[in-house]
Amino acid sequence: MENRCGRRGMHMRSGAWRFLATILALSFGLTGCGFQSSQLGLAHAGARDSAVTRNGAYGTAHRSANEITSMTAGQVLVPGALAPDVLLTAEPSGKRVSLSAYLGKKPVVLNAWASWCPPCQEETPRFVSMYRTYGSEVQFLGVNLTSLDSVPAAEAFVRRYHIPYPVLFDTQGDFDRAYSVIAEPMTYVISKAGKVVSIHVGALSASELRAVVEQALASR
Repeated sequence: MENRCGRRGMHMRSGAWRFLATILALSFGLTGCGFQSSQLGLAHAGARDSAVTRNGAYGTAHRSANEITSMTAGQVLVPGALAPDVLLTAEPSGKRVSLSAYLGKKPVVLNAWASWCPPCQEETPRFVSMYRTYGSEVQFLGVNLTSLDSVPAAEAFVRRYHIPYPVLFDTQGDFDRAYSVIAEPMTYVISKAGKVVSIHVGALSASELRAVVEQALASR
């Protein structure tokens, strides 16, 4: 898979982000370029050096601007919505697994990533470390955006970083669409009741990830 990251920039579709930002601003009255709001739960909107853009100098879009601008507010996942159930692939068995199989027992911290994305590579050891501390209380889950990646590269990534929590593979792009993925990486907090608590665009620092895990624990 070609590395489309460019530099350590946000691999994000600029058209997608403008649209999502507009929806969020209209829906929640957000202000500021960081869109950091504890009330909304979109605690970390990311910066250009913390994710990989999908448009322009920082990368290539995998969803066209026309697709994004034709979406309605109801098609964009926002905090407060029920977490969509999608079918993903478990490797190496190739078995199709419902995301809902991982919901409802504990709050979930779900990290969506691609193996070629430097910010994903940067933050993954933090997730592994946090899992070792909080894994008995929080369901950590990885989703590889395989429609933009490859199974062999993703499996090598899992081995390289010794990821101990489950990783599922979005081979058909269903997660990408249902979860309004506009950048790599993205992290979602899902409550035990199955509601999206917060959405985070870009690599999380150690302190930000700890705050995300604490938010997940509080959502129980």
